[in-house]
Amino acid sequence: MKKKTNIAPLISSPARLFLLVLVWWLMVSPSAAQSISSYEQHIEQGLAAAQDHRYDEAITLFRQALKLSPNDIRNALIYANIAHIQEAKGEPLKALESYDLALGIAPENIPILQSQTNLYMSLGNQSKALHGYTKILDITPNDTTALLNRAYLYQQRRDYQNAQHDYERLLTLSPNNYAAQLGVAILFQNANKPQEAITRLSLLIDQYPDRAELYSVRAEVEAEAHQPELALLDLDKAIELEPNNTNLLLTRAYLHLHENHKHLAQKDFLRAIELGIPRGQLKEELKQCR
Repeated sequence: MKKKTNIAPLISSPARLFLLVLVWWLMVSPSAAQSISSYEQHIEQGLAAAQDHRYDEAITLFRQALKLSPNDIRNALIYANIAHIQEAKGEPLKALESYDLALGIAPENIPILQSQTNLYMSLGNQSKALHGYTKILDITPNDTTALLNRAYLYQQRRDYQNAQHDYERLLTLSPNNYAAQLGVAILFQNANKPQEAITRLSLLIDQYPDRAELYSVRAEVEAEAHQPELALLDLDKAIELEPNNTNLLLTRAYLHLHENHKHLAQKDFLRAIELGIPRGQLKEELKQCR
C-alpha cells in the first residue's frame, strides 16, 4: 500500500489521421472528382495501402507524392500519416521526426500536435509532452483532454499548484468529469493531505458506488493515514465488486500481513495464485503467513 496512485493520461490511438489527407484534398479541390492529379492518386493509393497494413508501400507512395508537389500545404497531413505508420511499425523516433516535418508546415494543426504530444507522453518524455499540451492549450484553451493530461504531468512532477489549477479549470468546463474529480482526490493524497483526499473520494463514491477503483484508492489513502481497519473495509468492498482482480487481492493480502492477520493474508495470496499469479513470485510472502 506504499505506492501512490496516479491518474493515467488519456492517449488516443494512433492511425486516426489516415483519411484526413483525402478529406482535406476534397475540401481544397472541389473539382477533384473530375480531375485527379498524380499527386492525389499517390495519396489515395497510399491511404489504401495503409488501411490494408501495407505500411512500407504506403510510405513509398506518400513520399512519391511529396516529391511531386513539395510545396503543397497538404503535405503536412502526408507527413502526419507517415508518422502514424511509423508508430504502427514500432518506430517512434522516426515518427517524431515526421511529426516535426508536419508541424513545420502546419504548426497549429491540433490533431498533429495531439498525436506528437501523445507519443512523447507514451515514451515517457514528460518535458516534451508538457510543452506540447501547453501549446495545444495556448491554441485551444478549453481542450479538456489536454488539460487532463497536463494536470497529470504536473502531478507527476510534484507541481501540485499547477496541477490543481488545471483540474479546477477542467471541472469548470466539465463539472462531472470523473477523471478530473479522481485526479483532484489523488492530488490531495500526493500532497500529503489525506483527509481532503478521503473527503473527495467519499463524494465520488456517493456518485459512483459500483466503481471498485474508488474504494481501492480510498483504502490506499486510509492505510497511509494509519487507518488499516477502514482500509480493509474498503478493500473488502472493492473485491466484492471485482472478485477476480488480483491487484486488489494482493493489496489486501499485504495489508493483512502487515496487520499480522496471517491466515487472512494467506487466503488472499492463495486466491491470487489460483487466478494466475505465479506461486514462486509469492514464495516469501507465503512463508511469512505460517
